[in-house]
Amino acid sequence: MAFTEVAFSRIIYETWRTVLGFQIEGPVTGEFSAAGAFAICVKIAGAWDGELRLHCSPQLAQSIAATIFQVETESPRSEELLDALSELTDITGVNLKPLLPYPATLSLPSLPDQADWGKRRRNGKSFAP
Repeated sequence: MAFTEVAFSRIIYETWRTVLGFQIEGPVTGEFSAAGAFAICVKIAGAWDGELRLHCSPQLAQSIAATIFQVETESPRSEELLDALSELTDITGVNLKPLLPYPATLSLPSLPDQADWGKRRRNGKSFAP
């Protein structure tokens, strides 16, 4: 399968459906506000260099973590949010890797700006580790 927008989208849709049971309706036009958003990235090195990033709202991060850890949406702690988003990004990267030209190496998931993670807030309170 070649690296096309259609193939890329199909892998994203299938990963989210399989791992989370979430249905993605398709690309949304317009700008995504990164203010207050969570972000995780997996760097790709080799014949093609780049990175896969997941940016999402705090509400979506909570839903992802709650689904992965099978807890109430309000229950995930900060480290569980980080773990869940990292896992989803890693799985997506592994599923995308066969589309990339050989060789391709994936990094472990990381925070694009690690200083920001500890500043996240929910209901006016800092997320407790």
